[in-house]
Amino acid sequence: MMRVVRSLLVGVTALAMLTTLSPAVAQAKPSDGIAMPGLCKAPYNVSSQRGFDVSRVATDRVVTFDRKRVVLDRKGWAADNPRDPSWTLWFHSLVWLVPLALEDPQTAVAVFLERDKALPDPGASRGKYDRRAVGWSQGQFRTRLDTANCLYNMTRDPRLIPIAERLAAANMDPLRYPGPPKSRVHNHGTMSNVTLMQAGKAFGVDEWIDFAMKRFRRDLPYVFEPCGMMREQSSTYQVHNVKLWEKTAPALNTSLDTQLRALGALVRPDGVLEAIGDGQPDSGLEPNGASLWCRETGWAAGTLKGGASADDTSQDSHFVLRFGPKVTYHGHQDHGGITWFALGAPVLSDRGLFSKDRGERFDFAHSMRAHSVFEPVGSPEYDPVTKASRISATEFALSDAQDGIARTRDVTVALTRLVVRDRGTGAKEWIQHWQLAPGWEPTETGAVHEAAGLTLTIDCPKLKPVRVEAFTAWRTAVDAWDMQCRVAEDRTGARLTTTLTVAPTS
Repeated sequence: MMRVVRSLLVGVTALAMLTTLSPAVAQAKPSDGIAMPGLCKAPYNVSSQRGFDVSRVATDRVVTFDRKRVVLDRKGWAADNPRDPSWTLWFHSLVWLVPLALEDPQTAVAVFLERDKALPDPGASRGKYDRRAVGWSQGQFRTRLDTANCLYNMTRDPRLIPIAERLAAANMDPLRYPGPPKSRVHNHGTMSNVTLMQAGKAFGVDEWIDFAMKRFRRDLPYVFEPCGMMREQSSTYQVHNVKLWEKTAPALNTSLDTQLRALGALVRPDGVLEAIGDGQPDSGLEPNGASLWCRETGWAAGTLKGGASADDTSQDSHFVLRFGPKVTYHGHQDHGGITWFALGAPVLSDRGLFSKDRGERFDFAHSMRAHSVFEPVGSPEYDPVTKASRISATEFALSDAQDGIARTRDVTVALTRLVVRDRGTGAKEWIQHWQLAPGWEPTETGAVHEAAGLTLTIDCPKLKPVRVEAFTAWRTAVDAWDMQCRVAEDRTGARLTTTLTVAPTS
């Protein structure tokens, strides 16, 4: 399974850093005689994927980064995009200086020095929004240290040393660390420690490496539930966390076998990891067919074998079921939500995330409307703790309640049939959402998938197709359908049983 993670994580930087797949503008490329230093590959990839134009940096101190033009004066250095914090993070990381440095290292270092002088560290006492606007949020100074590591590895310019020392000091500040003792563990803290280790090697400071290793040892027991899933409520962030900890597991004398097994259990028979929570789907992975049950973090998954042999997965079925704590980190309002794969094709899918831009697509992706859940109409903020019990490897019972609303959901998964029984009280109307994977087209009784040669029958009252979007890659939206079953609540509540059946089209 270790090679699974290596194969799928060729682009993990794009996931962790939430980069775009849009083409670069006036992209600088390494000259034939310049080798790309290893410490420079990640920031170079981020700048390339987001798009940049550094052709006027040397002459006019003007850069275009991810479609936004910035004049690099004191006002411009404080550029901020409140609608898209990820843009602000990556602009202040200075990753766009890396492609410039491959062609003009002197200008790249000069600009790095100018930025350091223009916006000094305001300290941890300033509010996070004030620090973000001047480039001193935790993510910003961590990624800027990555850029410093690259530039120093490339140039050995001694003027970078005091800047790196200030950035390392900020990374080591417990008041700014996204993890214990100030807060719960998070991948940003893990990335901070990886960056410190790389900086220690690049600048020859063993103290930074030792400091990072101590944090690693302290944090590891709190990153993953014993079942192997991390606590960040996203399938794609399971990938990211495993990759991060893979870097230090040998030094910590620990194994990631359980975490890798959990990851493989989430992968569909066709090698696709559904984007459950923040992220986008990933492909080319290795499923392991294992059964997964994570009571604390709220994950269940399994594969039902239908093929004639172990190598024949054309008849296999796979599901992932979500429940657990309230939404936090990279989670969505997906409690009770299920993804389902049958007869060689995805049937129910999650929508993923379009981008970090706080707009309609962001709100939709995180809402109940984007997941196969039982929604109490009129309570869009419903965000309970959802408890679950496993009756068998393919049968589950879920329940939750909050603010006068209560739900229960019983789920039974078979090779070609999914049965869901919902009950609810506290809302006048309820909607079962069935989020069809892209490729399905609605019919009066369900949907058809012409390319896969499959028909889906949805047995429920008042079936209504609603056109939505699925976010299949970063900043990529495709048409999809939400098949809705509606029921009104009477004096005993709302009850709705739905059977979904997949069969070859006759």
